[in-house]
Amino acid sequence: MKKIDFTMHFSAVQQSLDRVFKDMLTFQTEYLQELFARNDTVTVDLLTERRNIKNGMVNFKDKSYPVIKTSKNYNHNYKDKYVEFPLPLADLALMKDFALTSEEVQHEPEMFDLNWLNVPYKEWYKYRGERYPIEKQHGLFKLGLAPSADGSSSVAFGHYFLMNESDIDKTLIKKWIFFYLDKYLPHCRFQGINRFYPSRVRPFSLYKKRMALEWFSFLPAEILPEEVPSANEVIYLPNCGSIIISTEQPYDFENPEMRKVTAAIEQELHHLGLLPLVDHFSIPQISDLPFISREQRLKDMSRGNGV
Repeated sequence: MKKIDFTMHFSAVQQSLDRVFKDMLTFQTEYLQELFARNDTVTVDLLTERRNIKNGMVNFKDKSYPVIKTSKNYNHNYKDKYVEFPLPLADLALMKDFALTSEEVQHEPEMFDLNWLNVPYKEWYKYRGERYPIEKQHGLFKLGLAPSADGSSSVAFGHYFLMNESDIDKTLIKKWIFFYLDKYLPHCRFQGINRFYPSRVRPFSLYKKRMALEWFSFLPAEILPEEVPSANEVIYLPNCGSIIISTEQPYDFENPEMRKVTAAIEQELHHLGLLPLVDHFSIPQISDLPFISREQRLKDMSRGNGV
């Protein structure tokens, strides 16, 4: 049974860490708790002060949890350590408080590091290979969040999933995406669905140094469905941008037939002047590009100012 290993990223502007954290807890309860295995506890990975770790236990607010693993914080100015431990779902709301006790966070507020998973990290990496099959609806997830590194009032949060392809579909992904967009628009930017491939595979565009499309790709532009007829679906988010859904089933760059679909979409977007230039490290980030309305785009095209 083939697995799909992918990420879903957002950036919420002008939103507090508290609000985003609470919404992520709600997302975990509403969408992940029944779909994934090992629902009684989650594994937490965070940066915490060394004094919170004693005798193989993490201690906080009169509660103690057994340590799975610790590792050094490579910023030698602080004594913090990364610690991994199991946390009952009933105590999930304590995670943010754990992270905020970090010595590093107290000195550098943007240095916030917090992830929670439904399995230990070693399980995640074990199942990424083909040797260990994932039972039906027993996929793995990791949720993580952090304030923006530039010090602005925004919060970046990513959702990572390792699932059987048969357990994921376009409808479910749309539900997950709009859980956040319905709460935060116009102050939330969806950054697309990116799939992890074997190390030898790196998706590339039909055009040199242009963005390669994935299953769900976001562009900060107003796009009509009839302008990109090869796409499976185009969703316009007013004054924010458009989500281009390339295929009905999970997109696979290694599938030649699916690659033909995205190549056709890239041709259509390039013709519209909407296939962004990116370098080897995907810079600039799509979320950094300004929004362009269709009216403005048509004016630019008439002047020969296409991207």
